[in-house]
Amino acid sequence: MKTRGTLTFTTLLIISIVVIGCGKLSQEEFEMWKNEHVMQVDQSNTEIKAQVTKLEGKVDQNNKATMEAISKGDDEAIAASQQGDADTIAASKQNTKEEVAKLRSDITKSMDMQSEKTLNLAKVEDAKVQKDVMANSNSLKALTARLERILAAVSANSDDIAELKADAASKPTLLTTVNFNSGQTGLSSKAKEMLDGIVGQIMENPEAEILVAGHADGTPVLRGSHRSNWDLSQTRANSVVKYLKSKGVDAARIKAVGKAHTDPVASQNTAAGRAMNRRVEVILNPSGSMM
Repeated sequence: MKTRGTLTFTTLLIISIVVIGCGKLSQEEFEMWKNEHVMQVDQSNTEIKAQVTKLEGKVDQNNKATMEAISKGDDEAIAASQQGDADTIAASKQNTKEEVAKLRSDITKSMDMQSEKTLNLAKVEDAKVQKDVMANSNSLKALTARLERILAAVSANSDDIAELKADAASKPTLLTTVNFNSGQTGLSSKAKEMLDGIVGQIMENPEAEILVAGHADGTPVLRGSHRSNWDLSQTRANSVVKYLKSKGVDAARIKAVGKAHTDPVASQNTAAGRAMNRRVEVILNPSGSMM
């Protein structure tokens, strides 16, 4: 509003300068004319201000009414929303209860059906089991009868078995056989290993006697310290006895004998056969048996 008044006054001033400059109005007339117009301008400004104030009041009133309407609308919307949520929640709860009731009913029906199936299956399986039990019972009876026959036969033969065991225990047992090279009487490492393996068995039978029998292959003795296969086979037996004594076997239990070539186990006509015949046998003789 100040800008508009200033603009009006400036306009009047310019017009007055122009008019005075042209010499058409006197100073006094101009002042009267100016005052009149200033009063008119002031009156116009006053009226404009009054109108502006009135308009501003209407604007404020409208703004207040608008804000109240907006606030009321918000409250109504919130209330409606809350009521809608409550209705929705209530409906959801009711629906959930119905679904749970239906689910329980379905589960109960399913359990009843399953129980009936299980019962029927149990009856079928029970019949099958009873049948299998009867079959197994018959089979068991047959097996029992067979076992009784076997036990009867074993009992009937027990005396024979005991006699056979006693007879076997009374007979000489070949513990091991060691071999020698042609014309040799010394023990090889393999021969010593084999003799080591029977020492425990000899010690476990302290009442038994030990027969060490030496043998030759029948080849004539033409040189060396032995005059014949008898001497050679005896020396071989003595070598074994000496080794057993070194391992703790009582010498009083041992009997050494040389049999030369009189008891061959293979042909004397082949190199392989003669190698088998060049041997010493260690025999365990139970107490009271014939040597």
